[in-house]
Amino acid sequence: MISKGFSILALSFFLIFTLASCSKKETAEPTGGGAELSNFAEQARMMEAALKKDPNNVNIVVQLGNLYYDWGQDELNKKGDAAQPVDKWDRAVGYYQEALEMDPSNVNVRVDMANLMRYTGQQDQAIEEYRKAIKQNPQHPQARINLILALGQMKRDYKGAIAAYDDLLKNIPAQKDNADLKREVEAFKDAMKEARK
Repeated sequence: MISKGFSILALSFFLIFTLASCSKKETAEPTGGGAELSNFAEQARMMEAALKKDPNNVNIVVQLGNLYYDWGQDELNKKGDAAQPVDKWDRAVGYYQEALEMDPSNVNVRVDMANLMRYTGQQDQAIEEYRKAIKQNPQHPQARINLILALGQMKRDYKGAIAAYDDLLKNIPAQKDNADLKREVEAFKDAMKEARK
């Protein structure tokens, strides 16, 4: 179910990781970070078997979400526009949702899930999850930065993105030095001016 807009999503995906590193994963990443496809599949089988034995283990659920997140990213890095990582990202979102049912306070998992929701066409849900993460932790820079980018890039809500940027600077003043983000916000301001003409 990859749309024509997937190339734009892929480009946006790389831009997000340029502007704001993804939130730190709560648990250690599965071994073999640069794993080959078969290694990802083997790790998934092993972890899913472990989860069947211990279905209430939130750490395994988070690790599975992280594994599918990384698996999709690895596929995108290797194949570019030919990649079809959405199935992996959908699986990751499912695991992250399960983890949040077990532990709703895990802001990093919420932000990772929201990132993937953006790339699987669920922009409104992603924005809602970023806002929940910010409410839980107003000092979480990735949640705030990704909210700005989601509003501006995906929704074309430039006014909302600029307001979210101003709120970011009030809550995390050190972000004023984030030159890439500042350039992106300036582009949103320019787009607003053009729209008024």
